[in-house]
Amino acid sequence: MQLIRNLSLALMSLMASPAFAASVGGLDKAKSLGEEIKTGLYALLGVGATIYLIYLAFMAFTEKKTWADFGWGVVYVCIAGGVTALATWAWSAFT
Repeated sequence: MQLIRNLSLALMSLMASPAFAASVGGLDKAKSLGEEIKTGLYALLGVGATIYLIYLAFMAFTEKKTWADFGWGVVYVCIAGGVTALATWAWSAFT
């Protein structure tokens, strides 16, 4: 038990040192990486939503689905966009 305590104290003192923080990149690097991931996920969601709506429009045009299905697809895409807006708000609340 004492060994674990000593190791954890040594690790915490190492992580608190300015040299360790400079070598890792600190909070700015993590925030920048988070922004890049968020931008990539938004782009992926946008491309997926566009492909989904094109698919539904094609299926409705060829009468394999109804135009009401296309309308519901638009509603689902709006909900997905609302979720991303909610995630953006939540992200900004914690940063």
